[in-house]
Amino acid sequence: MLHSFKGARNLLSLFDDEQQQRLLDSAKTIHLVANQMLFTKDDPASHFYLVKKGQVKLFRVTPAGDEKVFHLFSPGGWIAEMAMFLPTPKYPMNAQAEIASEILVVKREVLLNIVESSPKLACGLLGFMSTKIFALVNNVDKLTFINASQRLVLHLGHLYQMQGEDTKRVKLQEPKRVLASQLNITPETFSRILRKFKSQGLIEEKGDSIILIDIQTLCSEVELTDEIFQLTI
Repeated sequence: MLHSFKGARNLLSLFDDEQQQRLLDSAKTIHLVANQMLFTKDDPASHFYLVKKGQVKLFRVTPAGDEKVFHLFSPGGWIAEMAMFLPTPKYPMNAQAEIASEILVVKREVLLNIVESSPKLACGLLGFMSTKIFALVNNVDKLTFINASQRLVLHLGHLYQMQGEDTKRVKLQEPKRVLASQLNITPETFSRILRKFKSQGLIEEKGDSIILIDIQTLCSEVELTDEIFQLTI
């Protein structure tokens, strides 16, 4: 079964054991080498995927030829599940293995058959997708209405709350180049913002983590409230 990949905000959490088994019975495992494509934008979307091992990036190429990374999937990440429900299903982005990866491949038709046979599951999927859409709308707001420094600090606040621990260390979940792309910040500007915050004594960098030295002043510097770092009990 796929229990090791089940989570509260995971697509799989909506499926009961029998439905999971139906998905698993139809699935196959493939192996990708580093930089191998999983699928290309506008390919027919006949399958969706689960990262079992490795990392897969989701990206588009801009008209200028630059690569825009939207997400980096680690083990447990489902890829292209929402594309399965499009009237004419096509992959909206490119997917490529960052490192050697093991991927579970599930057929679209099996997913649709399971959903069509379970009104409860169909309603659950509507709620799941609505939540994802609202999250995307919030991301658009952040990228549109605030500056680069504010976007970075907001993201640090989000990670801090996700960790749920009263610690000054925030672990970044993606490489800095990927995070910069997700926040719509050039790598040069991203590095410049970090250098500025460090020179002001507001943060420190340690490996893949940011140490928050002075949260209140950091937020004040970018004209945000420090409530974005407040943990909910």
